[in-house]
Amino acid sequence: MKKGFLLSIFCIMLFSCKKNGSQIKNPTNTITSTLNRFEINGTLEKFYPEKVYLNKIIENSIYQIDSSTVINNNFSFTGTVEFPERFALSFENYSSISVIIIENTQFEVFISSDAINDPTIKGSPLNSKLYKYKLDAKNIFKKIDYLFPQFQKARLENDAEKLAEISEEMKKIENEFVDFSNNYILQNKESYIAPMLLRDQLKSTSIDTLQIKKTYDILSSEIKNSPDAEIITSFLNLH
Repeated sequence: MKKGFLLSIFCIMLFSCKKNGSQIKNPTNTITSTLNRFEINGTLEKFYPEKVYLNKIIENSIYQIDSSTVINNNFSFTGTVEFPERFALSFENYSSISVIIIENTQFEVFISSDAINDPTIKGSPLNSKLYKYKLDAKNIFKKIDYLFPQFQKARLENDAEKLAEISEEMKKIENEFVDFSNNYILQNKESYIAPMLLRDQLKSTSIDTLQIKKTYDILSSEIKNSPDAEIITSFLNLH
């Protein structure tokens, strides 16, 4: 037994995508830009790439669509998105990436070398909402920490009874996370976070198609037009 199912879903939360999603466009004028454009102001701490790249996430790969020269540890990106979507920031000469939601608003991103995969984001309602979701999910994941050493000990001792007991406890934690995630989506059916999280479930090791369809059906019509929701639609049409 490993932390497979739960960890796979939790990691997926950070890496969802769309094959033909909304493209970033340069704003055509300054009159409406405060209403329908994004402006990302980024600060790097304790690492010093000369450039930061903005990347489209497609399946399990990223594709560069813009770049920013780092000046005094700061970088910036501007443009527009048709719908909020997750993009990846990558850094010259570094392999790690930061995944962020881009929405048409002005916000700040702080990225430290100690936690490149976990940036601090201020001024973006959707990123704040996703952060709170992940924080609550982590509290569920912490329950695995005390079980895993017990599992390793039982496996070394070939204790079948103890392994079965731990397996049952792991199943309860798995169900708790699934219930938490589904309830969160239901409570946020008019937020673009909902289809992002539902989209992540499509990459889990165990897909409940009926539950995904049931949850998808309650999303608002506006949210169903988003890139993540379109992927869910394509999936459901094939199943």
